[in-house]
Amino acid sequence: MNSKFNISLAILQIIAGILGSVVFFKSILNPGELTITMTILSFFWMVFGLLLGFKGLYKIKKR
Repeated sequence: MNSKFNISLAILQIIAGILGSVVFFKSILNPGELTITMTILSFFWMVFGLLLGFKGLYKIKKR
């Protein structure tokens, strides 16, 4: 695939992971504000967004 597309996709995944971490930590600090489902979803969003984003950037740098 196109290298610019891969870089932009990796950056968007990192941004999504950061946004997921904001929601996750907000739900941890204010437990009554969000449901447990949203807490779990934001945790997975945080982990997989950051993991896949950094993995994509590492893969691009490795080539």
